[in-house]
Amino acid sequence: MTLLIFLILLAIMAAVELLIYRLHALDDLSLDVHFSTDLARFGEIIEVVETAQNNKRTPLPFLLLKFESPVSLEFLDMTNTTRSDLLYREDMLTMKPFSRHTRRIKAKCMKRGYYSFARVNITTSDLLLIEKFTRDFDNSSNITILPEEVDVGELHSLMSITFSDIQQRRTLLTDPVSFSGIREYQPWDPIKTINWTATARSGDFMVNQNASTSMRQVTILLNLECYNRKHSDFLLEKSISLAYSYMLQLCEAGIPCSLYTNGKDILTGLPVSMEPSSNVADMPQRGGELARIDLNNEVLPFAGILESHIVQVRSDDFTVIISPRNDSSFQESLINILPLRSSLLWVMPCYRLSQEVNIERELTDQYYRWETVGHD
Repeated sequence: MTLLIFLILLAIMAAVELLIYRLHALDDLSLDVHFSTDLARFGEIIEVVETAQNNKRTPLPFLLLKFESPVSLEFLDMTNTTRSDLLYREDMLTMKPFSRHTRRIKAKCMKRGYYSFARVNITTSDLLLIEKFTRDFDNSSNITILPEEVDVGELHSLMSITFSDIQQRRTLLTDPVSFSGIREYQPWDPIKTINWTATARSGDFMVNQNASTSMRQVTILLNLECYNRKHSDFLLEKSISLAYSYMLQLCEAGIPCSLYTNGKDILTGLPVSMEPSSNVADMPQRGGELARIDLNNEVLPFAGILESHIVQVRSDDFTVIISPRNDSSFQESLINILPLRSSLLWVMPCYRLSQEVNIERELTDQYYRWETVGHD
Protein backbone atom coordinates (compact mmCIF):
# COMPACT_ATOMS: atom_id res chain seq x y z
CA MET A 1 0.00 0.00 0.00
CA THR A 2 2.82 2.38 0.89
CA LEU A 3 4.52 1.58 -2.39
CA LEU A 4 1.32 2.28 -4.32
CA ILE A 5 0.91 5.67 -2.61
CA PHE A 6 4.54 6.47 -3.36
CA LEU A 7 4.06 5.62 -7.05
CA ILE A 8 0.91 7.74 -7.22
CA LEU A 9 2.70 10.70 -5.63
CA LEU A 10 5.60 10.17 -8.00
CA ALA A 11 3.25 10.17 -11.00
CA ILE A 12 1.57 13.35 -9.74
CA MET A 13 4.93 15.05 -9.29
CA ALA A 14 6.02 13.99 -12.78
CA ALA A 15 2.76 15.29 -14.25
CA VAL A 16 3.12 18.62 -12.43
CA GLU A 17 6.77 18.88 -13.46
CA LEU A 18 5.88 18.15 -17.08
CA LEU A 19 3.04 20.70 -17.02
CA ILE A 20 5.35 23.39 -15.62
CA TYR A 21 7.94 22.76 -18.33
CA ARG A 22 5.32 22.64 -21.05
CA LEU A 23 4.19 26.09 -20.01
CA HIS A 24 7.50 27.71 -19.13
CA ALA A 25 10.49 25.76 -20.51
CA LEU A 26 10.93 28.20 -23.39
CA ASP A 27 10.06 31.34 -21.43
CA ASP A 28 12.83 33.95 -21.07
CA LEU A 29 15.11 31.84 -23.22
CA SER A 30 17.14 33.52 -25.96
CA LEU A 31 19.61 32.48 -28.64
CA ASP A 32 21.72 34.77 -30.79
CA VAL A 33 24.02 33.52 -33.52
CA HIS A 34 25.93 36.16 -35.46
CA PHE A 35 29.04 36.68 -37.54
CA SER A 36 31.94 38.54 -35.93
CA THR A 37 32.00 40.91 -38.94
CA ASP A 38 29.63 41.84 -41.75
CA LEU A 39 32.38 42.17 -44.39
CA ALA A 40 35.25 39.73 -44.86
CA ARG A 41 37.97 39.06 -47.39
CA PHE A 42 38.14 35.82 -49.33
CA GLY A 43 40.16 33.33 -47.27
CA GLU A 44 39.83 35.35 -44.04
CA ILE A 45 39.14 33.52 -40.79
CA ILE A 46 36.17 34.95 -38.92
CA GLU A 47 34.09 33.81 -35.94
CA VAL A 48 30.53 32.62 -35.61
CA VAL A 49 29.45 33.74 -32.14
CA GLU A 50 26.77 31.66 -30.43
CA THR A 51 25.11 33.11 -27.28
CA ALA A 52 22.31 31.45 -25.31
CA GLN A 53 20.67 32.82 -22.12
CA ASN A 54 18.28 31.29 -19.60
CA ASN A 55 16.77 34.26 -17.73
CA LYS A 56 14.45 32.39 -15.36
CA ARG A 57 14.55 30.27 -12.20
CA THR A 58 13.79 27.02 -14.01
CA PRO A 59 16.91 24.98 -14.83
CA LEU A 60 17.22 23.22 -18.18
CA PRO A 61 18.68 19.70 -18.06
CA PHE A 62 19.95 19.99 -21.59
CA LEU A 63 19.93 22.59 -24.34
CA LEU A 64 20.55 21.69 -27.97
CA LEU A 65 21.60 24.76 -29.97
CA LYS A 66 21.13 24.34 -33.72
CA PHE A 67 21.87 26.58 -36.68
CA GLU A 68 22.29 26.13 -40.40
CA SER A 69 25.22 27.85 -42.06
CA PRO A 70 26.26 28.20 -45.73
CA VAL A 71 28.90 25.75 -46.96
CA SER A 72 30.93 28.76 -48.12
CA LEU A 73 32.05 29.01 -44.49
CA GLU A 74 34.40 26.20 -43.52
CA PHE A 75 34.49 25.60 -39.76
CA LEU A 76 38.02 24.90 -38.55
CA ASP A 77 36.50 22.54 -35.98
CA MET A 78 33.88 20.33 -37.62
CA THR A 79 32.84 18.70 -34.32
CA ASN A 80 29.02 18.38 -34.06
CA THR A 81 28.74 19.55 -37.69
CA THR A 82 27.32 17.72 -40.70
CA ARG A 83 27.61 18.85 -44.33
CA SER A 84 25.10 18.58 -47.16
CA ASP A 85 23.57 21.55 -48.98
CA LEU A 86 24.28 23.53 -45.77
CA LEU A 87 26.43 23.09 -42.68
CA TYR A 88 24.29 21.84 -39.79
CA ARG A 89 25.76 22.64 -36.40
CA GLU A 90 24.48 21.24 -33.07
CA ASP A 91 25.94 22.08 -29.64
CA MET A 92 24.61 20.56 -26.42
CA LEU A 93 24.93 22.00 -22.93
CA THR A 94 23.16 22.27 -19.57
CA MET A 95 21.87 25.62 -18.37
CA LYS A 96 21.35 26.64 -14.78
CA PRO A 97 18.86 29.33 -13.78
CA PHE A 98 19.92 32.82 -14.86
CA SER A 99 22.92 31.56 -16.78
CA ARG A 100 24.55 32.50 -20.07
CA HIS A 101 26.56 30.52 -22.56
CA THR A 102 28.85 31.95 -25.29
CA ARG A 103 30.82 29.96 -27.82
CA ARG A 104 33.04 31.26 -30.62
CA ILE A 105 33.49 29.04 -33.66
CA LYS A 106 36.24 29.93 -36.10
CA ALA A 107 35.37 29.67 -39.80
CA LYS A 108 37.23 30.34 -43.04
CA CYS A 109 35.55 32.30 -45.85
CA MET A 110 35.78 30.07 -48.91
CA LYS A 111 33.57 31.74 -51.53
CA ARG A 112 32.45 35.26 -52.34
CA GLY A 113 28.80 36.06 -51.74
CA TYR A 114 26.16 37.37 -49.36
CA TYR A 115 25.19 34.89 -46.64
CA SER A 116 22.99 34.57 -43.58
CA PHE A 117 21.90 31.76 -41.25
CA ALA A 118 19.07 29.71 -42.75
CA ARG A 119 17.64 28.66 -39.38
CA VAL A 120 18.46 29.09 -35.69
CA ASN A 121 16.65 27.14 -32.95
CA ILE A 122 16.84 25.63 -29.47
CA THR A 123 15.60 22.24 -28.27
CA THR A 124 15.25 21.48 -24.56
CA SER A 125 13.22 19.17 -22.28
CA ASP A 126 11.76 18.79 -18.84
CA LEU A 127 13.87 17.52 -15.92
CA LEU A 128 12.74 13.91 -16.39
CA LEU A 129 13.45 14.01 -20.15
CA ILE A 130 9.87 12.99 -20.89
CA GLU A 131 9.16 15.55 -23.59
CA LYS A 132 11.18 17.85 -25.85
CA PHE A 133 10.40 21.49 -26.63
CA THR A 134 11.71 23.40 -29.66
CA ARG A 135 11.67 27.07 -30.55
CA ASP A 136 12.94 28.91 -33.65
CA PHE A 137 14.58 32.31 -33.29
CA ASP A 138 14.70 35.21 -35.72
CA ASN A 139 18.20 35.98 -36.91
CA SER A 140 19.22 38.97 -39.02
CA SER A 141 22.99 38.50 -39.00
CA ASN A 142 24.62 38.37 -42.44
CA ILE A 143 28.07 38.52 -43.97
CA THR A 144 29.44 39.65 -47.32
CA ILE A 145 32.54 37.80 -48.50
CA LEU A 146 34.56 39.82 -50.99
CA PRO A 147 35.72 38.27 -54.28
CA GLU A 148 39.05 36.47 -54.33
CA GLU A 149 41.97 38.75 -55.11
CA VAL A 150 44.03 37.76 -58.13
CA ASP A 151 47.79 37.67 -57.58
CA VAL A 152 49.47 40.87 -58.74
CA GLY A 153 51.80 38.85 -60.96
CA GLU A 154 48.81 37.50 -62.91
CA LEU A 155 47.67 41.09 -63.52
CA HIS A 156 51.04 42.33 -64.75
CA SER A 157 50.30 41.96 -68.48
CA LEU A 158 46.83 43.48 -68.19
CA MET A 159 48.14 46.45 -66.19
CA SER A 160 51.01 46.93 -68.65
CA ILE A 161 48.55 47.08 -71.55
CA THR A 162 46.41 49.53 -69.60
CA PHE A 163 49.28 51.85 -68.70
CA SER A 164 50.71 51.69 -72.19
CA ASP A 165 47.42 52.85 -73.69
CA ILE A 166 46.80 55.52 -71.06
CA GLN A 167 50.35 56.90 -71.23
CA GLN A 168 50.31 56.96 -75.01
CA ARG A 169 47.09 58.99 -75.14
CA ARG A 170 47.99 61.18 -72.21
CA THR A 171 51.40 62.32 -73.48
CA LEU A 172 50.16 65.46 -75.17
CA LEU A 173 47.90 66.29 -72.24
CA THR A 174 50.50 65.96 -69.47
CA ASP A 175 52.43 68.94 -68.21
CA PRO A 176 55.98 67.64 -67.57
CA VAL A 177 56.84 70.53 -65.25
CA SER A 178 53.62 70.35 -63.21
CA PHE A 179 54.13 68.05 -60.23
CA SER A 180 51.09 66.44 -58.60
CA GLY A 181 52.57 63.97 -56.11
CA ILE A 182 54.63 60.86 -55.39
CA ARG A 183 53.47 57.26 -55.19
CA GLU A 184 55.00 53.78 -54.93
CA TYR A 185 56.65 52.35 -58.05
CA GLN A 186 54.73 49.78 -60.08
CA PRO A 187 56.36 47.31 -62.53
CA TRP A 188 54.81 49.12 -65.49
CA ASP A 189 56.12 52.59 -64.57
CA PRO A 190 58.89 54.05 -66.79
CA ILE A 191 62.33 54.14 -65.12
CA LYS A 192 62.64 57.87 -65.86
CA THR A 193 59.75 58.66 -63.50
CA ILE A 194 61.57 57.29 -60.40
CA ASN A 195 62.20 59.93 -57.74
CA TRP A 196 65.59 58.83 -56.37
CA THR A 197 65.52 61.24 -53.42
CA ALA A 198 62.15 59.94 -52.21
CA THR A 199 63.34 56.39 -52.92
CA ALA A 200 66.42 56.83 -50.70
CA ARG A 201 64.30 58.36 -47.95
CA SER A 202 61.61 55.67 -47.90
CA GLY A 203 63.66 52.61 -48.81
CA ASP A 204 61.15 51.71 -51.54
CA PHE A 205 61.07 52.83 -55.16
CA MET A 206 58.88 55.94 -55.54
CA VAL A 207 57.81 57.67 -58.75
CA ASN A 208 56.73 61.21 -59.62
CA GLN A 209 53.22 61.92 -60.84
CA ASN A 210 52.77 64.79 -63.27
CA ALA A 211 49.55 66.72 -63.54
CA SER A 212 47.39 66.10 -66.56
CA THR A 213 44.99 68.50 -68.19
CA SER A 214 42.59 65.60 -68.74
CA MET A 215 42.38 62.52 -66.54
CA ARG A 216 41.66 59.38 -68.56
CA GLN A 217 39.40 56.77 -67.08
CA VAL A 218 39.03 53.04 -67.42
CA THR A 219 35.56 51.61 -67.98
CA ILE A 220 35.10 47.91 -67.17
CA LEU A 221 32.21 46.02 -68.76
CA LEU A 222 31.77 42.64 -67.08
CA ASN A 223 29.84 39.99 -69.02
CA LEU A 224 28.44 37.14 -66.90
CA GLU A 225 26.51 35.32 -69.61
CA CYS A 226 26.99 31.53 -69.83
CA TYR A 227 30.07 30.50 -71.77
CA ASN A 228 29.27 26.82 -72.37
CA ARG A 229 26.32 24.48 -72.70
CA LYS A 230 26.75 23.11 -69.17
CA HIS A 231 26.05 26.55 -67.67
CA SER A 232 29.26 26.33 -65.65
CA ASP A 233 30.10 29.24 -63.38
CA PHE A 234 33.80 28.68 -62.60
CA LEU A 235 35.05 31.17 -65.20
CA LEU A 236 32.29 33.59 -64.24
CA GLU A 237 33.61 33.59 -60.67
CA LYS A 238 37.11 34.11 -62.01
CA SER A 239 35.83 37.02 -64.11
CA ILE A 240 34.36 38.68 -61.01
CA SER A 241 37.64 38.19 -59.14
CA LEU A 242 39.60 39.59 -62.07
CA ALA A 243 37.36 42.67 -62.29
CA TYR A 244 37.69 43.30 -58.54
CA SER A 245 41.47 42.86 -58.51
CA TYR A 246 41.89 45.03 -61.62
CA MET A 247 39.87 47.80 -59.98
CA LEU A 248 42.06 47.57 -56.86
CA GLN A 249 45.22 48.02 -58.90
CA LEU A 250 43.76 50.92 -60.88
CA CYS A 251 42.69 52.72 -57.71
CA GLU A 252 46.09 52.22 -56.12
CA ALA A 253 47.63 53.77 -59.25
CA GLY A 254 45.24 56.72 -59.01
CA ILE A 255 43.33 55.90 -62.20
CA PRO A 256 39.56 56.43 -62.01
CA CYS A 257 37.57 53.39 -63.07
CA SER A 258 33.92 52.51 -63.45
CA LEU A 259 32.21 49.14 -63.83
CA TYR A 260 28.98 47.97 -65.42
CA THR A 261 27.74 44.39 -65.58
CA ASN A 262 24.69 42.38 -66.51
CA GLY A 263 24.89 40.46 -63.22
CA LYS A 264 22.21 41.32 -60.65
CA ASP A 265 22.55 42.22 -56.99
CA ILE A 266 20.97 39.48 -54.83
CA LEU A 267 19.40 42.14 -52.56
CA THR A 268 18.04 44.63 -55.09
CA GLY A 269 17.60 42.44 -58.17
CA LEU A 270 19.16 45.23 -60.24
CA PRO A 271 22.29 45.03 -62.43
CA VAL A 272 25.42 46.20 -60.62
CA SER A 273 26.95 49.47 -61.79
CA MET A 274 29.67 51.69 -60.32
CA GLU A 275 30.45 55.26 -61.30
CA PRO A 276 34.08 56.39 -61.89
CA SER A 277 36.27 56.63 -58.78
CA SER A 278 39.95 56.34 -57.92
CA ASN A 279 39.44 56.40 -54.15
CA VAL A 280 40.86 53.26 -52.52
CA ALA A 281 38.49 53.83 -49.58
CA ASP A 282 35.56 53.07 -51.92
CA MET A 283 36.85 49.59 -52.73
CA PRO A 284 35.24 47.71 -49.79
CA GLN A 285 31.83 48.98 -50.90
CA ARG A 286 32.59 48.21 -54.55
CA GLY A 287 33.86 44.75 -53.63
CA GLY A 288 30.68 44.20 -51.63
CA GLU A 289 28.55 44.99 -54.67
CA LEU A 290 30.51 42.48 -56.76
CA ALA A 291 30.24 39.94 -53.94
CA ARG A 292 26.44 40.20 -53.95
CA ILE A 293 26.10 39.30 -57.65
CA ASP A 294 23.81 36.28 -57.81
CA LEU A 295 24.88 33.89 -60.57
CA ASN A 296 21.77 31.79 -59.93
CA ASN A 297 19.67 34.68 -61.16
CA GLU A 298 19.25 35.20 -64.89
CA VAL A 299 21.53 37.95 -66.19
CA LEU A 300 20.55 40.69 -68.61
CA PRO A 301 21.63 40.41 -72.28
CA PHE A 302 25.14 41.83 -72.53
CA ALA A 303 24.37 43.44 -75.87
CA GLY A 304 21.98 45.77 -74.05
CA ILE A 305 24.70 46.71 -71.52
CA LEU A 306 27.03 47.55 -74.42
CA GLU A 307 24.46 49.71 -76.17
CA SER A 308 23.41 51.61 -73.05
CA HIS A 309 26.87 52.34 -71.62
CA ILE A 310 29.20 52.66 -74.59
CA VAL A 311 27.47 55.86 -75.70
CA GLN A 312 27.79 57.31 -72.18
CA VAL A 313 31.53 56.66 -71.83
CA ARG A 314 33.96 59.31 -73.06
CA SER A 315 35.36 58.27 -76.43
CA ASP A 316 39.02 58.58 -75.37
CA ASP A 317 38.65 56.45 -72.22
CA PHE A 318 40.09 52.95 -72.09
CA THR A 319 37.30 50.36 -72.25
CA VAL A 320 37.98 46.85 -70.92
CA ILE A 321 35.44 44.10 -71.58
CA ILE A 322 35.84 41.03 -69.37
CA SER A 323 33.96 38.08 -70.82
CA PRO A 324 34.59 34.32 -70.87
CA ARG A 325 31.86 34.04 -73.48
CA ASN A 326 33.51 34.06 -76.91
CA ASP A 327 31.04 32.75 -79.53
CA SER A 328 30.55 34.41 -82.90
CA SER A 329 27.45 36.31 -81.75
CA PHE A 330 29.35 37.91 -78.88
CA GLN A 331 32.31 38.77 -81.10
CA GLU A 332 29.97 40.34 -83.63
CA SER A 333 28.56 42.64 -80.93
CA LEU A 334 32.10 43.80 -80.13
CA ILE A 335 32.89 44.43 -83.79
CA ASN A 336 29.80 46.62 -84.04
CA ILE A 337 31.05 49.00 -81.33
CA LEU A 338 34.65 49.26 -82.56
CA PRO A 339 33.89 52.45 -84.57
CA LEU A 340 32.77 54.07 -81.29
CA ARG A 341 35.76 52.87 -79.28
CA SER A 342 39.23 53.90 -80.37
CA SER A 343 40.64 52.26 -77.25
CA LEU A 344 39.13 48.88 -76.38
CA LEU A 345 40.42 45.59 -74.96
CA TRP A 346 38.54 42.29 -74.67
CA VAL A 347 39.90 40.19 -71.79
CA MET A 348 38.80 36.56 -72.08
CA PRO A 349 39.25 34.45 -68.92
CA CYS A 350 39.90 30.84 -69.95
CA TYR A 351 41.59 27.64 -68.80
CA ARG A 352 45.32 27.35 -69.26
CA LEU A 353 45.06 24.06 -71.15
CA SER A 354 42.04 25.01 -73.25
CA GLN A 355 42.28 25.33 -77.02
CA GLU A 356 42.79 28.66 -78.73
CA VAL A 357 39.58 30.44 -79.68
CA ASN A 358 38.90 31.46 -83.26
CA ILE A 359 39.04 35.27 -83.04
CA GLU A 360 37.59 37.46 -85.78
CA ARG A 361 40.23 39.41 -87.70
CA GLU A 362 38.80 42.78 -86.59
CA LEU A 363 39.34 41.86 -82.92
CA THR A 364 42.85 40.40 -83.00
CA ASP A 365 44.45 43.66 -81.83
CA GLN A 366 41.83 44.11 -79.08
CA TYR A 367 42.00 40.59 -77.66
CA TYR A 368 43.84 39.38 -74.53
CA ARG A 369 43.65 35.79 -73.29
CA TRP A 370 43.78 35.63 -69.46
CA GLU A 371 44.54 32.08 -68.38
CA THR A 372 43.70 30.41 -65.09
CA VAL A 373 44.18 26.95 -63.64
CA GLY A 374 41.09 24.75 -63.39
CA HIS A 375 38.42 23.04 -65.41
CA ASP A 376 34.63 22.68 -65.61
